Amino acid sequence: KAKDWHMTVVGMLLLTKKKELSSVVSSLGGFEHGLYVERWTTFTKELSVIVARSRDGCTVCYPVVETIHKDNICHVVEAPAEIPEKMKKLATSVAERAIKSLEGAGVFAVELFLTNDNQVLLNEVAPRPHNSGHHTIEACYTSQYEQHLRAILGLPLGDTAMKAPTAIMYNILGEDEGDSGFVLAHQLIKRALSIPGASVHWYAKPEIRKQRKMGHITIVGPSLFSVKAHLNKLLQRDTDGPQKVRPRAAVIMGSDSDLPIMKDAATVLEKFNIPFELTVVSAHRTAERMYAYASSAKERGLEVIIAGAGGAAHLPGMVASLTTLPVIGVPILTKSLQGMDSLLSIVQMPKGIPVATVAIGSAENAGLLAVRMLASRDPELSDRVNEYQQDLEDSVLVKARLLEELGSDKYLKQYMNP
Repeated sequence: KAKDWHMTVVGMLLLTKKKELSSVVSSLGGFEHGLYVERWTTFTKELSVIVARSRDGCTVCYPVVETIHKDNICHVVEAPAEIPEKMKKLATSVAERAIKSLEGAGVFAVELFLTNDNQVLLNEVAPRPHNSGHHTIEACYTSQYEQHLRAILGLPLGDTAMKAPTAIMYNILGEDEGDSGFVLAHQLIKRALSIPGASVHWYAKPEIRKQRKMGHITIVGPSLFSVKAHLNKLLQRDTDGPQKVRPRAAVIMGSDSDLPIMKDAATVLEKFNIPFELTVVSAHRTAERMYAYASSAKERGLEVIIAGAGGAAHLPGMVASLTTLPVIGVPILTKSLQGMDSLLSIVQMPKGIPVATVAIGSAENAGLLAVRMLASRDPELSDRVNEYQQDLEDSVLVKARLLEELGSDKYLKQYMNP
């Protein structure tokens, strides 16, 4: 690639064989004009890190995001990226080292590739506020634009942390030419205005054409599942068919014989429309599987684990020792000690390894506790929990009224012993 014309056909030539090097260099004007080499690579995700560099060379990085492209144009940005924590640290390190090797103050967008073998490769650096940082306006304590001015003016750099748990930025691209294109774009904007957490940014460009960036929409929310659901609504996607959704909760058990009890937890999660995974993980018979499952749970996007176990009942405690996620233990009823062995095994955890424990066989309560944990940072789910609580109260009040009206004998006959 030629330094001056690298973004055009004139400034790029494909080199497939070593013997072609001399002719390619000559065609691009020679090394004295400034040439550089890029290599082809395969990748699983495209990532981006916004890095701010101050006038004295200090740098701060925003959380790693994933950029999803369509027809070679950035289509969607997901923040933060759904990748393992160690990959986030590696991507941030690569981005920061790249910017520290450059000069100048301001905001830089460092675009990266995540490869099949978990390498993070530098793609390119844009020395300016960037498409992959638009979400920072609503989602971060300091937007990339404010940060850019702070850096240039020599002011202290701002906080780059996200103030919203998750965000999606959707580019408004021209779908047609002229008036028709404006009508389609305005219809999209109108739908966005009815979506919770959505903010519209219209660039007021006088002309529209297909694939031209006309604005963007940012949706913030408590989880990636939530903001993706809102994006589907915005784009009027058909969500009736089977959707591949990342589980937020897990229901695990030491044996399939525990399923008649543990299914109650699954039923509760289904009732509240919480995506979950259900499987058997034995602490004793599949120790390696348990280790891999628990230690990777957070990186896979799980937010809470419900673990049922009977007898020695080591599963909840062992899982809790391998993850920082909250673990809820369900003591399974046993024939020998009626579940007291299970209960005591789970509840008597050593200091530093907490496990929330429910009553013997009370998987339904475990499910409800998991829902409440998730609802603490999910306003929509919190509303559904409040509705559930109100329904419980209403049902008890109805029973109380009937008992008062009918008396004990009639009530027992009609409702308890029909």
